[in-house]
Amino acid sequence: MKLAGEPRQGHIFQKRQDCRMQYRKRIRNGQKASHVAYTNDLHEALLRKYGPTFWKCWRSKFESVNKCNEVNGCVDGDKIADTFREHFSKSYTSNDASRAASLTRCSAIAERPRCRVRYSFRQK
Repeated sequence: MKLAGEPRQGHIFQKRQDCRMQYRKRIRNGQKASHVAYTNDLHEALLRKYGPTFWKCWRSKFESVNKCNEVNGCVDGDKIADTFREHFSKSYTSNDASRAASLTRCSAIAERPRCRVRYSFRQK
């Protein structure tokens, strides 16, 4: 037991512990309740065969609303991909040109289509 500071017994300590336990219990119950609430909504809509309601609830719980449709004023997917390619080709360059060429050759060899041998088994 400390003589000053944080007592480990007594009325004040017990009150502190009770409040901490209540707080933690309410946090856990809130987390469980949010999970139960959306599963109940989905379950009810599915049971009652309310298709539009079910999918509306599904989308509100699981689908992201924040979708990027524009990059630097472009909305075309190919142009956006080219913009990213140009940006990253400028941002990341090799320190050693001979090593970069060597790695490029290795990756080209690795990506080459391989010949496959097919075996046929004859039944006797």
